[in-house]
Formats: sequence, C-alpha cells, structure tokens
Amino acid sequence: MEIQELHPADARDVQRLILEIFSGPPWNDSWGTEQLRLYVQELLGGSGSLSWGLYEAGQLIGMALGRVKHWCAGTEYWMEEFGIHPKRQGSGLGSQFLSQVERQIRARGMTGIVLLTERTVPAYYFYQKHGFSEQPKQVFFTKVWE
Repeated sequence: MEIQELHPADARDVQRLILEIFSGPPWNDSWGTEQLRLYVQELLGGSGSLSWGLYEAGQLIGMALGRVKHWCAGTEYWMEEFGIHPKRQGSGLGSQFLSQVERQIRARGMTGIVLLTERTVPAYYFYQKHGFSEQPKQVFFTKVWE
C-alpha cells in the first residue's frame, strides 16, 4: 500500500472510485457525468485543495479528498470525502489509511479534521471509533428548493 497526494491529473481515477464507493448502499448516490466531473475538479484543483489516494499495485483503492481551511482556532483539514473501494472495506485498510492521512495533516501543522457524515451509515461508527466526536453546539442546516 502506498499513499500519494492527488492532483487534477488524477480526476478520472477519483471519479471512478467515487462511483464505485458511493453508488451502492448505504449511500445510493446518483451522479451525472458533468456534475461529478465538476465536483472532483473543485476538490482536486480548488483553492486550498489537499487530497490523498491509497494505491495498491498502481490502482487507486482509497481516497481522502478535502481542503485546508484557515480559521481563528488554527488551520483545519475539511475532509469532504473519504472512502475505500467496496471490495476492500472491512479489511482494516480504512483505519490504516486514515492514520496515514492524520500523520500528513499533523506534519503540515494543522490542528484537526472536520467532516460531515450521516448518523445512519456505518461511516458514523467508523469515525467515532477513530476518535472523532460530534459537536453539540453546532448544527448543520440546508435550504433546498425545487
């Protein structure tokens, strides 16, 4: 296993992995081709973007996609996506990869990781197991129109 920083040139591999991870249960995401292209372009090439890939035999099997956010309490890593290929989930690779990502973040002087997930999916328990905690003073709002 090897961890490498991801760049815009890796976009096609990242798009493929997003579809493989998030198209099935429990996420069941439905991505349009152009919408996914734009999303990955933002994550890999936007201001402050910082992402890593987990490779095995030259194949991208894991990803941590995010950005650096400078804040009054310090510099944080906002992780937008984290995932391991479905065929490799449950093998401990996610835990190993997250530890490697944390080391990279600490080495860059960041104060922590911020992420969002749903309470009803296995990822919720994965993050709790790895020391993440809910922030009781904060709430996540959305406003959606049709």
